[in-house]
Amino acid sequence: MKVFVLGAGRMGSIIAKDLSSSPGDIELGVGDIDQKRAEDVARENGSRAAFGVDVTKVEKLSEILREYDAVVNASWYEYNLYVMRACLNAKCSYNDLGGLFYTTQEQLKLDPEAKSRGISAIVGGGESPGITNVMAFFGAQGMSEVESVKILVGAKELAPGKGVTFPFSPSTVIDEYTQNPVEFIDGKFAELKPLSGDESVTFPDPVGQNVCHYSIHSEPATLPQSIGRGIRRVEFKLGISAKMIELLSPLIEVGMVSEGPKVPINGTSISPREFLVSFFNSKAAGGETSERTVALRTIVVGTLSGKKRVVTCDLISGPNYSWGVMNATAYLTGIAGSIFGQMIASGRVQNGVNAPELAVSPQIFFGELEKRAIKIARYVQ
Repeated sequence: MKVFVLGAGRMGSIIAKDLSSSPGDIELGVGDIDQKRAEDVARENGSRAAFGVDVTKVEKLSEILREYDAVVNASWYEYNLYVMRACLNAKCSYNDLGGLFYTTQEQLKLDPEAKSRGISAIVGGGESPGITNVMAFFGAQGMSEVESVKILVGAKELAPGKGVTFPFSPSTVIDEYTQNPVEFIDGKFAELKPLSGDESVTFPDPVGQNVCHYSIHSEPATLPQSIGRGIRRVEFKLGISAKMIELLSPLIEVGMVSEGPKVPINGTSISPREFLVSFFNSKAAGGETSERTVALRTIVVGTLSGKKRVVTCDLISGPNYSWGVMNATAYLTGIAGSIFGQMIASGRVQNGVNAPELAVSPQIFFGELEKRAIKIARYVQ
């Protein structure tokens, strides 16, 4: 099968590494706005198929994707709809790493067209969303009624580097800290304040205690409908870095995350946010400077065998030193992106636009994670 990795940054390079390390005959292609970076990642993983790609040029991207069974989109989530349009044109199946609620909702509207073109698409097939969705769905298995789902993500820097390390795209981090989170509360969607809903959570060692807050994410966009059974509440909370808050708070206060008005600089004009994202991206280009361990937890409350039960699933992942990956967020996201990508490329996912929890069997998906020494612990109370 032929799989194209779009984006040769931290996530994309891990997706390509896992694809090239997986058993079976996988032909890899890599694309990035920076062709040299695409060439480097392709060469490191035994491929010569590398392309300079501007994802907003849909027709050109469609031409490339016609030669592939599936694409794993590791570009910024703002580009998801461009890439999906190219996949529909090329009849190439699709997986991405998340859409921060609203983009995911727009992608789900393409379901009829995906079915008519005979392609499979997964929206949010990374770590979180992705693994977390499947964990929540697994926790609800066997329940006759489901009251609530809570998803908690925490982290700990084991060996902090200098300055502040962005665990993923600075643009996405800024959105998670500044956009109003949308949660499913009392049977309906509700917008809340960014960084509200403080909750102290003790994850398994070595992550330990995190203060988690509401953050805009796409798990609440799909899980209420996917799980059903009377569900009234789906919440997502993210562990917040004190160092990140210290960095971003004054920038938010003075308007540096604003899309406008644009500021004239040396004959051109850019928004404060464009400058800030470009600056942070340039600082991140030197690679990882800290060792980051991640915890994922889902808590499902419902009726199991006639009794009210609480089912908790935990996953802990640290760096992969043999791959030189210090950031477990990038590692888990890349591994999951590869697994979901292989499933759609091999025709194991139904046609249409699928939430990750409905795209795969939890048991099969967790089996793939276990092959990579990543395990899910499940507790019933």
